[in-house]
Amino acid sequence: MSITIKSNTDTILELPGLTGTLGPGKNSVVQAMTTDLLRAVDLGLLLVPSGAEPPEGLPPVVFDHRYPHVLPLTAARAYYVRVLRSPGAFHDGTRPRSFIAYYGDGAGTTCAFSDDGLVWDTEKKVSGIVANGYHVVCALEAVNRLRILYWNPDVPNQPYAMAGLRTAVCDPSVEPAAFTGDTPCAGDLVTEGSVQVWNRGHYGPSFLWYNPLPTSAEGRPFTWRYAMYFIASTGGNDSLGLACSNDAVVWKLFGDGPILSGLIDPQPWESANGYVSSAHVERLPDGRWWMLYSGGSAGNAGIGYAWSWDRVHWRKAEINPVFKKGSGPFLERCYTPSLVRDADGSLLLYRAAKDATAYRTFVSRLRAPALGWRDLLGPDRLGQGLTAREAIHRGVGTQAERDAALPNPSKGDEWFNTDLAGGGKWEKHTGTDWKRS
Repeated sequence: MSITIKSNTDTILELPGLTGTLGPGKNSVVQAMTTDLLRAVDLGLLLVPSGAEPPEGLPPVVFDHRYPHVLPLTAARAYYVRVLRSPGAFHDGTRPRSFIAYYGDGAGTTCAFSDDGLVWDTEKKVSGIVANGYHVVCALEAVNRLRILYWNPDVPNQPYAMAGLRTAVCDPSVEPAAFTGDTPCAGDLVTEGSVQVWNRGHYGPSFLWYNPLPTSAEGRPFTWRYAMYFIASTGGNDSLGLACSNDAVVWKLFGDGPILSGLIDPQPWESANGYVSSAHVERLPDGRWWMLYSGGSAGNAGIGYAWSWDRVHWRKAEINPVFKKGSGPFLERCYTPSLVRDADGSLLLYRAAKDATAYRTFVSRLRAPALGWRDLLGPDRLGQGLTAREAIHRGVGTQAERDAALPNPSKGDEWFNTDLAGGGKWEKHTGTDWKRS
């Protein structure tokens, strides 16, 4: 693997693992990312404009997809969901809970609670923010402080007004549905003009990072207290922009273009006017980042996959989309991914769906990427929003370990709960060919 690194400082860099020195703005090619180079990337000293080759495994495929939907309970809708997990961190008014979900309900934002991320209860309307605010992203800053950023659709001249982005905080250990300090944001993220540039306007935040030990170096957004991907818009196309802030109120744009766009290196599923909007980002053990994002010919046509070393330069997976609309509950929309790492290390994926009548959120447990096997995932039998593709799983494992982890994997059996009424009827589908990776 040849990886191009670029100095992001105005001084000469001399780093372990780097032959010689690297002048301001200069490039160098390395064959691997060492621990020292990764640390330099995290500090913003280096960027990685190319060389983000595909990780050994593509994203884990759905193993356990649950019917019926998990959200909403009684609210009209559940979309643009953000889920957090922290053992005992979220008080539902009766007792501490380990999971909380915030989601658009069609007329603002609602939250619900869970012990396992699968069964939800105690649905509450969120207070202390503007009436119709949604598109929430979250950061748990301390045991008694949770921050959200969200979009206010009722600001005049939306989506072409910076003030449509707002922030508020709550004490999740007391009442995570009651926010205070609701404040409109300011900054240079959007032009607010009439020219259809990529950041003419915005539809609020897409993903948020919180850094408890900021150094706030100029030109290094991830060294600030907050870094955010936001949904930039021309008014006819959406993409992801990057911004940073020290107080979550005044934001500074990084760069002069989107960090991910359906118009740059377009893929067939994106058509001529590809969108990128709501996203979730996780880190791989080798230091790379991977992203699931809403996109396609519209911002709700499916979910794509991309990866990066520096969170600035992203590469889309050739297999995109990894999930798509077109059948079952995902008939009209499949979008807004949110991921949570469970106690056993597996990932719970929440996806919003829309059929002819309802906006709902489904949860799937992603197959743990610990075994070195691959399977050929066939047609979307049960309308789960899956895309037929070959999925490669990261890691190593013996055949015995694989067989112990999956139901009859030699035949590729997978089990799905197919009772849409929630009665617990399960069906087995056989026919997947297993191959050693």
